[in-house]
Amino acid sequence: MFGVVVCPKCHRARGADLSNQTTRCAHCSHIIDLSKARVYARTDSKEKLPEAVRRMTEKLAVNIEDYPAERKRPLARASEQTKKPKKADALNLEELRSLATDLNRGKEYFDSKDVQLSLKLERDEDVQRLIDKMLDRGVIFQPQAGRFRIV
Repeated sequence: MFGVVVCPKCHRARGADLSNQTTRCAHCSHIIDLSKARVYARTDSKEKLPEAVRRMTEKLAVNIEDYPAERKRPLARASEQTKKPKKADALNLEELRSLATDLNRGKEYFDSKDVQLSLKLERDEDVQRLIDKMLDRGVIFQPQAGRFRIV
């Protein structure tokens, strides 16, 4: 049996094999105790799990304002908030999906270097911000640390 849980540390949806006692969050490496974690969706099929994770990620992105203050992600520093948006920040959901499809085409996984080369981004911060945006919108998921796949 597989299920969708949300990491209590970074609040990202993640798929887990519920027959295990724990799972590690692919984003923040926090160990999640599955006996205590709330399971938001269950499935018998591992193939259906990425879609369930994507739906939960979209639900979290829409309802982020409903989170209690202590569960919200920290706000960006003031210096980051005043910077002009970069090309990568201006991508809409459809463009993010198209980018992810291109990055994943012909490969099992892609990584941050692929993202950086694809958009010719110079700063690692911009690359990470774009990856976080794709993760938050449910466009990609992270089956292994540093490796990404389209949902």
